Amino acid sequence: MRKLLVLFVFVLTNLNLFSQPNVVEKEQEIKAKFENLVQAKMDSLKLSICKEIEKLFTDVLTDEMSFDYSFSELSKMGKLTSTDQKFRIFNWNCVLSDGTYRYFGLLQIKQKDTIQLEVLTDSAVATDMFHQYKTEDWPGGLYYQIIPFKRKGTSSYLLLGWDGNNFQTNKKVIEVLTIDDNGNISFGAPVIFWKGKMLNRVVFEYAKQARMTIQYNEKEEQIIFDHLAPSLPKYQNQFEYYGPDFSYDALEYQKGKWVLIENIDVRNMRVKK
Repeated sequence: MRKLLVLFVFVLTNLNLFSQPNVVEKEQEIKAKFENLVQAKMDSLKLSICKEIEKLFTDVLTDEMSFDYSFSELSKMGKLTSTDQKFRIFNWNCVLSDGTYRYFGLLQIKQKDTIQLEVLTDSAVATDMFHQYKTEDWPGGLYYQIIPFKRKGTSSYLLLGWDGNNFQTNKKVIEVLTIDDNGNISFGAPVIFWKGKMLNRVVFEYAKQARMTIQYNEKEEQIIFDHLAPSLPKYQNQFEYYGPDFSYDALEYQKGKWVLIENIDVRNMRVKK
């Protein structure tokens, strides 16, 4: 009986190994493409390589085995999994010769009996804080944290992200991602109450040399961030002169909404980075 059990485990293990070669091989192909991207000089070549990476990823992420695969060899891209294990986001960027950035991404959703894969197409236009976007006109960016929250009728998440923008400024974004029961995806939803207005997302723009932080305090259900201000009053709305002024604001979760709380005291707060 023991021999039969050992044999059964061996067969299962090897079946699992034999079901993954396609994923492993594709990972190595994608890794090589990223090395080519680092070496590329011309914008047209960079964008072409990024589309090749997108195609390779599209092929591999439709495989159900890929959802639990770490892709640990791919260090030059973002890989995030939601804490509820419902979806993963893979995204990367290339810097163009004019200092702007182009973003690429894929959203892998684990459905009941299959994998839903959505390609995110960068709209390459300025992001509107009141607009709702679909996957085909995605506002772009590199996401580094997923924060789930309760909202009736949909699976809802905040995405914390970064955008290199241009030679003069960087941007950070608090994006709203919703996925309904039919797998319909939207970026942006009116759940952020900000100075009397309902926003679909928050976009912060600041000087290239400045450093802005956005961090999540899970215990207090607050997203805490640097308050940005111009270095001199005369530079109002000239964001290349903006940076943290050593005060902090927060978005606090309240009954399905995120509400702006200004000038909070961050002493003794523990935040999840």
